[in-house]
Amino acid sequence: MASFDGLCRFAYNRFVRHLVPRISLRSALIDRQLPNGGWNYGQASAQADLEPTCLALVALRRDSSPAHARGLQFLLDTQNPNGSWPAFQGDDQEGSGLTPLAVTALASGGIMFPAVERTLEWLLDMKGKESHWLWKWKFRTSDTHVRFDPDKYGWPWMPGTCSWVIPTAFAVIAMKQAFVCCKPGKVALRIRRGTEMLLDRACPEGGWNAGNGVVYGVPMAAHLDATAAALLALHGEKVDPIIRASLEWLEDSFVACSAPWSLAWSLLALDAYDRPIGDLAGRLSRLADPSMIEDSATLATVIIALDCPAQGNPFKVLA
Repeated sequence: MASFDGLCRFAYNRFVRHLVPRISLRSALIDRQLPNGGWNYGQASAQADLEPTCLALVALRRDSSPAHARGLQFLLDTQNPNGSWPAFQGDDQEGSGLTPLAVTALASGGIMFPAVERTLEWLLDMKGKESHWLWKWKFRTSDTHVRFDPDKYGWPWMPGTCSWVIPTAFAVIAMKQAFVCCKPGKVALRIRRGTEMLLDRACPEGGWNAGNGVVYGVPMAAHLDATAAALLALHGEKVDPIIRASLEWLEDSFVACSAPWSLAWSLLALDAYDRPIGDLAGRLSRLADPSMIEDSATLATVIIALDCPAQGNPFKVLA
């Protein structure tokens, strides 16, 4: 039987290996906050960007430091009049495909209504241009180089463009998590269209890339981050062959990856589906050196992923 002193040393070593690095990561993220309360991608810029700001707020959602409160206030102050958010501070007021990520950030901080009442209307109105009858006709007749069903549409990166995987995934996650009791008919329809679009545009061998699974008859290569985001959005749906193949592709593919961003999103997706994440968490921990991660969005996502076994997975959609 192990001695009491031996058990204490074992517990202390686990604390040093796991908790202390996470404290270092969180401190580094707080140190990168801009004076206006937001975060940027690269430390050389003084302009706050929406994606790193939202991910930082999710990473710090259980943190009592003033950084979290200042970040939430910055996010509220930069919301567009139509309920959307710009991709970066000072951008136009039409909104961006990262708006759903702001909903997740606010919800994780306990702020929802009335802050996002207008956001729901914006999300319901925002559609990929393939949803319009004229573009449906075009994609079915003259522009047939890409393989997708234009009746199955999601959300674009910018208004007036086609649907893309990641903004659609973020929108489905936000609507499933935050708007389930609001205008259920309209919300349910958009969620269904979004999930149909994701399933329609999966790569033939499993997984997703940024856009279409097949272009000019050529199967496209899947990406870890897009696959993880799509799987998170599809959690709670009936597990069909596409979801099953994509989970297997993700488990097979992360072993050759050394990019913290992709590994972090992969961990979040596999955790949501209760797949083993021990090896992946260990690989990510070894790469989680804040001095080597210049991108604040990546740093925040690494924190979220490493914390999810203890603090919960904020991107997991309850079935």
